[in-house]
Amino acid sequence: MVEVPVLIVGGGPVGMSLAVLLDRFGVESLLVERRPATTTHPKARGCHPRTMELFRLWGIEDRVRRAGLAQEADVACWCESLNGPLVAYTDPAPSLHTPAPRSIVPQDAVEEALDDALATRPRAQVRRSAELVSIAQDAGGVTARVRWVSGGEEFEVRAQYLVGCDGANSAVRDAVGIVMDGPETLELMANHYYRADLGHLPHVRSAIGFLVRPPDPSLPEVNVLTTGPDGDRWLAVQKLREGEEPLSEERLIEMVREQWELPDLEVERINVMTWRMSAQVAQRFRAGRVFLAGDAAHRFPTAGGNGLNSGVQDVHNLAWKIVSVLSGAADDALLDTYESERRPVAQSNTDFAVRNQQRLDKMTVAFRNREKEPERWRELLVEQNKQLHSDGHTLGYIYANGAIVDDGSLIPPYDSEHYWPTDRPGARFPHFWIDVEKTESSIDWFDTAFVLVCGPEAEAWEQAGKDLAAAAAFPLQVKRLPHLLGPVSIGREGTALVRPDGHVAWRSRQAGESGELSLAFDRVLAGGTLAHL
Repeated sequence: MVEVPVLIVGGGPVGMSLAVLLDRFGVESLLVERRPATTTHPKARGCHPRTMELFRLWGIEDRVRRAGLAQEADVACWCESLNGPLVAYTDPAPSLHTPAPRSIVPQDAVEEALDDALATRPRAQVRRSAELVSIAQDAGGVTARVRWVSGGEEFEVRAQYLVGCDGANSAVRDAVGIVMDGPETLELMANHYYRADLGHLPHVRSAIGFLVRPPDPSLPEVNVLTTGPDGDRWLAVQKLREGEEPLSEERLIEMVREQWELPDLEVERINVMTWRMSAQVAQRFRAGRVFLAGDAAHRFPTAGGNGLNSGVQDVHNLAWKIVSVLSGAADDALLDTYESERRPVAQSNTDFAVRNQQRLDKMTVAFRNREKEPERWRELLVEQNKQLHSDGHTLGYIYANGAIVDDGSLIPPYDSEHYWPTDRPGARFPHFWIDVEKTESSIDWFDTAFVLVCGPEAEAWEQAGKDLAAAAAFPLQVKRLPHLLGPVSIGREGTALVRPDGHVAWRSRQAGESGELSLAFDRVLAGGTLAHL
């Protein structure tokens, strides 16, 4: 019997991120993963700013970024072949609201960085080649049976909480009987990961992906994605018809040579992966002491790149809440806010990805008719920016019901393309630089403690925060702004209480007294809008 506070099932980027987070809070975890090593397939390609902000805090941002493309390549290209003509590019997205812009990096590089980081985390145990067999819950915790894949021997793990980060075909989700809403299969797809040294061509690093639409309709339409900074590894995404098999290696090599118009190009297929494009969200994210995160909780179409990123944000939301309850600082109702906050985001991400996929399908038709209907083609090309220019969607989500004290202010309307920073309760606290050299961001403040951000003249709030920090059951830090930096509405005498995950829990736009702060702090830990008072 292995005893540990938190058992994590699934060792992809979501499970590993949770193990890193728990270690930063000083909590032990055991992560079990059936694969013997990190993925050898690039899978997701791109980490949004919110994910990169966390990697910045964890010390792996630079490593992850070096494995991706340059920032200006965050565009898509429509072409007739990979050797031209390159008909059109989308516009590069601005990155003004974050200290850590989006990185066009493949998932295998992200997993390697996280795996190496975990090797230095003393409270994070990782056991690979081990798979979940069963789960049993009682009032005091979860007992899981785990089996070594190679030898078949089993062992038991006793944990207070279990988090299923085990992907689209989640064994954890099946074990607790949670079902998914939405279509399981929109398309059948095959990813062909291949090596071909094309780094000498000037355009190969110019886009995150090339949508190849040959003028001959009998030739296959394939999306070809860059998977690293060297121009030597590629991912060809094939749409499969019902019953169709993925391209053979021989046919893949022929197709790649045709697409690049290089008949002697040396091509090596590294591996191939088939998958279903789905649009599903779990009906529940919690079953007692068991939680779902990442693809176990939601499956999106890939357009927009929300899968990996949403999963990392899931566990970022969940980790501090589990730690609060484990420490005795919070009520169990706080754990219910994980679903009330993250499930609406998952549904929004699903809808966003479906819209993006529908837009891509329309683009294929418009591309072929671009000379006959140039206005329609141009209109859709500009519309395509809504997929890649998504700071409003990835940074601007506001939790309306959860671990917050709602002040009744208007929630700004949804805008996927443009991010409108706000310090309203439920929103991510805005980024602004603290120093002239731009080395410290306000985002860097939010890690393993609540933070009370006080206005420049909020001496009373600053003292109230220090008094509360000395007695609080969960860590609280106090920061006082030297000037009214950034787009904040707390004014000179107001304050904002920010959660460890960087979302505003409560704010006051005017001077107040310590009892008000203490009451708000207790309310958040009791479940905020879900508190049983």
